[in-house]
Amino acid sequence: IVVDASISMAQADGARPDWSRLDAARGLAAATIEVLLRQGDRFGLAVVNGDGLSLQAASAAPRHRDRCLLALDGVRARGGWPTETALAPLYERIAPLDLVLLLGDGFDEAQQRLAERLAAARREVLAIRILTVEERDFPFEGGHLFRDIEGDVELRGDGAAMRAGFLERFGAARRAQAARLAAEGIRQ
Repeated sequence: IVVDASISMAQADGARPDWSRLDAARGLAAATIEVLLRQGDRFGLAVVNGDGLSLQAASAAPRHRDRCLLALDGVRARGGWPTETALAPLYERIAPLDLVLLLGDGFDEAQQRLAERLAAARREVLAIRILTVEERDFPFEGGHLFRDIEGDVELRGDGAAMRAGFLERFGAARRAQAARLAAEGIRQ
């Protein structure tokens, strides 16, 4: 299980302001770990953020589950994705035909390259993109300052006037990303 903990995963959901993308990823990872443990399957955990890569090697024991859950609890969103060199241990530890569950927002190019590289090396990759209600619906009204926390870009505008254009561009970007991943055999 690979969890994206880059700074963009700290974005809260307007429907539930106390719940971030990272909270959703941690919940999905914890539930998956519990299912895998009950099935007797081996599982490992990798967390990727600006601090680099944190790994819990694969195992199938209850104490391993507890170590993974403790590691998930301590995860904080920060920075961007590390270099490919920092991600090298993932390629060494994830064996051919292993299933990789990639939990993240899917916006970082490095995350897509990781999925493609793992798939090209005969790893089965399932990418789950975690979005917020705001991204899906763009429900903003009136004047807003929109800020890209990873790109340090700001945009001022009227939410209602920007809605149609944003939803069209965001939908097109998601479709292009889905097609790119599907072309590599990555399930979504």
